[in-house]
Amino acid sequence: MNSSLRAKKRKVIELINNLEDGNFSLLLLIHISRYQNLFLHTEPDWENSPNNWITKDRRLQDESIGVLSFIILYSLTNAHVNENLFPEYRKQIKEMKLEDFLNDNFFITPFTHFIGKKISLKVLEEFFSIPRENIRRYIIQLIEAGFVKKDKEYGYLVNMESYVQYIFTDSLSKIMKSLMRTFDDIIYNLEDKYQVKLNLKPISIINLERTKPEVWNRIRLPMYHFWVRVLTLEGHDKSLSPSDRVVLSASIYFRKRTGILNFKTISELYENDYLLPTNISSIAEASKMPRETVRRCSNKLIKVGHLEKKGRQLFRINYANKEDGEVATFIKNKAITTRDMMNFYFRIYNDLS
Repeated sequence: MNSSLRAKKRKVIELINNLEDGNFSLLLLIHISRYQNLFLHTEPDWENSPNNWITKDRRLQDESIGVLSFIILYSLTNAHVNENLFPEYRKQIKEMKLEDFLNDNFFITPFTHFIGKKISLKVLEEFFSIPRENIRRYIIQLIEAGFVKKDKEYGYLVNMESYVQYIFTDSLSKIMKSLMRTFDDIIYNLEDKYQVKLNLKPISIINLERTKPEVWNRIRLPMYHFWVRVLTLEGHDKSLSPSDRVVLSASIYFRKRTGILNFKTISELYENDYLLPTNISSIAEASKMPRETVRRCSNKLIKVGHLEKKGRQLFRINYANKEDGEVATFIKNKAITTRDMMNFYFRIYNDLS
């Protein structure tokens, strides 16, 4: 990252950290509103997927993609320090510049702790706090689908042939575009709030199909890291399951995405038609989740005070509550939250721009 872009990143972090908590919560609302899109996979994926691992009009199970993401990052971390691992893919691994990911504290990652260790079902069970049998089922599916292989020395490793052939390319492209739109929204709102011009070219207009293979392989790293963090509930309310958080995300239906920092509470966004209420059917359609699952999660979220039901309509509430709101950890650790979030977005921005 050049000095100009680093300076812009520092400026964005400064502007975000200067926001009042209410404004900060609404900015996070933009980020979390697209969480529902980050596990969806598209038609080319499920058409070519063996063993019905991905099925039409359905989400890929969040836990499964989280485990796969861990194995990918674990494999690449070990390959970074051991040139005897994946020797035929040294060129691709070198182009990923894993030293940025691992050594420069660009992300707070656990993967250096797993260098040289053998990954077993027990290790995965302890890391993710997922029952052993669930882990076993995911691993079997991943091996049958050709994404993971079992290794005598390392335990479970990514199948590098599958990795460099762009498994999930179509879906990851759409996921990356969703993230880029979120970053653009954040920048637009900061510029509007502070009446400044940050001169960051919108990256949502970039054609990912023209991205060079070495760049594409590199920008996938923060995406996999994001999936691991989501699944381990790092920085999240641990009482909420992945499905609960998908429903919360899909319940955020923006009518307008700019100018939201003129307000301080989520209720003001509803009152001024920036947010629109939704319902169980709409959430199920947006999230590609079974309606009954959405209904069950919605009832739980209403009970704990994250959603409010008026007739058939659902409203998001309790967002900026610093004591027991969903983003309580984010607000209490604003500086860390902002740093990690902007490191994530600027890393992608740097590689694409």
